[in-house]
Amino acid sequence: MKKFTQFSLIGTIVLSSMIISNAQTKGPILASKLETPENVVKQNIKKRSQIWVNGQWKVENNKYVWVSGHWKSKKVGYIYVDGKWSKSSNGWSWTEGYWKQIPLKKWMNLYA
Repeated sequence: MKKFTQFSLIGTIVLSSMIISNAQTKGPILASKLETPENVVKQNIKKRSQIWVNGQWKVENNKYVWVSGHWKSKKVGYIYVDGKWSKSSNGWSWTEGYWKQIPLKKWMNLYA
């Protein structure tokens, strides 16, 4: 019985960490969208093991911080979805980019 309990506890911890890492973070509400502090330059050079993530906002300590575009290692079975501004009745808020799981066959077609 102890082995089963330990296994289920480990499984719960792993599952929880997966859910947290794929959760979208929403920032504080602002009266208007923030402007990008630099020209966003998309890289056209392709790297087999990496993808280009456009510059975008990140939420740190309930404040917006600009992160310049950069290369990230690909994750098998996932695509990166850029962050975006969302309008609500109170104002604008930024939803951070995240890794979205897709069917492996579709992923292979994208990166083959």
